[in-house]
This record gives sequence, C-alpha cells and structure tokens, in this order.
Amino acid sequence: MKQKLNLLTDPIGPTLFKLSVPMFFAMIGFALFNFFDTKFVGQLGTNPLAALSYTVNTMLIMFALAFGLGTGVTATVAKAVGTGDEEKVKRLATDSIILAVVLAIILMSIGYPTIEILFKCFGASSELMPYIKDYMELWYLGVPLIIIPMLGNSAIRAQGNTLIPALIMGVSILANIVLDYGLILGNLGMPRLEVFGASLATFISRIITLVASLSFLHFKFGMISFKDFSLKKMMSSWKEVLKIGIPAIATQMVIPLSVSLIARIASDYPHGKQLVSALQTAGRVDFFALAVVAALGGVLVSFVAQNYGAGNFSRIKRAISLSRRFAMIWGIVATICFILVRNEIGPVFMKENPDPIFFNFMSEFYWIVPYSFIFRMFFVLDTCVLNAFQKPLHTGVLTFFQLIILYIPLALFLGDLFGYKGIFCAYVIATAIGGLASYFTQNKMFEVLNGKQKS
Repeated sequence: MKQKLNLLTDPIGPTLFKLSVPMFFAMIGFALFNFFDTKFVGQLGTNPLAALSYTVNTMLIMFALAFGLGTGVTATVAKAVGTGDEEKVKRLATDSIILAVVLAIILMSIGYPTIEILFKCFGASSELMPYIKDYMELWYLGVPLIIIPMLGNSAIRAQGNTLIPALIMGVSILANIVLDYGLILGNLGMPRLEVFGASLATFISRIITLVASLSFLHFKFGMISFKDFSLKKMMSSWKEVLKIGIPAIATQMVIPLSVSLIARIASDYPHGKQLVSALQTAGRVDFFALAVVAALGGVLVSFVAQNYGAGNFSRIKRAISLSRRFAMIWGIVATICFILVRNEIGPVFMKENPDPIFFNFMSEFYWIVPYSFIFRMFFVLDTCVLNAFQKPLHTGVLTFFQLIILYIPLALFLGDLFGYKGIFCAYVIATAIGGLASYFTQNKMFEVLNGKQKS
C-alpha cells in the first residue's frame, strides 16, 4: 500500500504516471458511482430518472463546496510539504477537518428544510417532487459524509499519495453498486425501495469513506493533531485554506449554476423532460472521457504546489508540457470513440422502459459535443496548475467566462436558430474558446512567477 514518491526529485514522467493511475481509478469509480445510480433508477421509468436528473444540480453545488475547499487544502498542505514545515502540515490538515465539520452542519441545517423550494426553482414539476424528496431528504443528512472525507483525502494527496484515497473510494463504490442493485430494485434479498434506495445506498457507502479517510489520516500519516491547539492558530489555518478555497468554491459553483440555467432553457423545448434527462445523463457519461485527464490534473495540483514551494520551476514546466501532450492524444481518442458508439449510449440507461425520444437526444448529443473534449481537457489541466500557483481567482474568471458569459447566451441564440442542437453546438464553441483562454492565461502566469523567482 506504500507509495513512496518524492515530487521534488523523482523523474517527472514516471512520477506523474504512478500518481495518476490510482487517481484515475478513483475518478472512474466516482463516475461509476453516479452511473449505476442513474442506470438502476432509469429502470424505474422516465419520471424517476428525470427526478434524479434534477438532483444533480444540488449534488454539484455540494461537491463544488467540498472540491473548492479540497483544492485549498491540497494547495496549502502541499506547499507546506515542499517547504519542509511538518508542524504546519499537521496544523493545516487538522484545522481543515474542523472546518469541514462546521460547514457540513451549516449546509445540512439549511438544505434539508428547503428541498421543495429549491427544486421548484430548478424547474422540477409537482409530479417529480415525491421522487426528489425520496432521494434528497436522506442525502442532506449525509452531507458531513461527503465533505469531511473529501477534505481528508485532499490532505493525503497533498503528501503525494494518491493510492490510499483511491482504495478508499474503490471500497465505497463497490459497496454502493451492490446496495444500489439491491435497494433500488429489490434484489439480493433486500427491500425494493426504488429512489429512496439509491439515497440509502449512497448514505451507507459514504459512512465507509468517512471512517477510512479519517483513520488513514490519523493513524498512518499522523496528520490529525490537537497538540498546542488554539483558536488563533485554527483561524490562521482557515484563513490560509479559504484564501484559495473560497475562490475555488465560487469557481465550482459556476458549474451547477450553468447546468441549472441550461436545464431551464431545455425544459421549455418540446419533450423538455427527456431533453433535460439527456443533458444530465450525458454529463455523467462524459466523465468517463475526462476522468484520465481529471486524475492527471488532480496530481498536478500536488506536484506543482510542492515544486512551487521549493522553487523548482523547471520541473513544473516539464510536467505541464508532458501533461498537455498526453491530453491532446487522449482527447482525440475519446472524441473518436464516443462518436462511434453514440447510438448505443442512451439504451444503456433505459433497457426496461425504452424511450426513443431520450435515445435520439443522447445520440445527437454525442454526434456534436465530443468535439469539445480536447479543449475541456486543456481547461482542466491549466486551471489545476493555476490553483496550485494559488491563483484561484484566475480559474474563477475563466470558468465564469466560459460557462456563463459564453455558453448561456450562445445556447439561447443558437437554440432559437437550430433548436435543441443549438444548445449542443453552443457548448462546443464556448468550451473551445475557454480552453484556449486557459492555455494562454496559465502560460502567462508561469512566466510571471518564474520571473519573480529568478529575480
């Protein structure tokens, strides 16, 4: 289980590869987590699947918070590792877990009583609300099980260890798949709980994640320590993490905001329910194409932050160059593969209750949107590097520009001209421009920081 890699001295290519492989499987596991929820609920019919599609908005918001804070934890802890300050590493990790607990309690208290109000704002109809409540009521009670492990695993990755977080995720996902199959459909001797079963499966599997993450963080890495604890030191840690975390959260919040706005636009089209379901389902399927580069991006945060702390800009430049070359090759492969299998994707989710309209939307989506893959991958890598440089505001501006300034107006304009296909085309155009913008922004930031270091 040991993964002894030195991000400051070990060969760059092999190091990135060794760290990315476990993280890739963790990413794929996360995609499978959502995939099987969608697949088994889809067997219940169009309405349950549509209801689950609307819950994606809230889950994206919650994961935006957790991922944003996790970015702050990874960047600050990794930089402390690079400077050799072990005491600061422990302080940041411990205080981040406390911050996660506080935030989770606040979110749970606000979210649970506002379920119906929130989902009506998202455009969910009254006939879908019972399914939404079945899923979200228990889901909100499990918010601490989402945020705390994500921050704990971020602290572990900052040490340069991606294997343990991947193993934790793997066990959790296997448990979730088995429980999904049993609790949603009434298999394996379990009760048939349908949509509530999906929520219960997620709740139980995330308990495993919480226990495992905190156990490894404390007993293996010794990163949870209350020695010399003080409110002043905790507030100082929170300030350092939130300096990166808050802009990163704001950046991630743009994603569910754009998803919600597009869902509202799509719901007004003929067969809007199926179109919304197709868009949300495709968002989960796309992750299988992006998981490889997302894993590499996650590794780059730790790699770049540690070397930034140590002033090793030549290693950073080489790592970025290798990562971009890989993203280009993988993007081409993913684009071709998804276009070739576009007609087979939709039926995977509705074998028991086939909906030809839903199938057509999915097929059209994957005839157009895969052309955005390469640009999306560049965007992921470059924004991860900017976060590692502790420049999350740049990432936020780029994300807002791509998804709100470009995508939404283009979707409205092209949608009027070409119908629902205009929404798909708008995404490709916005992503291409955003990918190029992130590429040049990151290059410029590297030159600035490297120049300061040399002077």
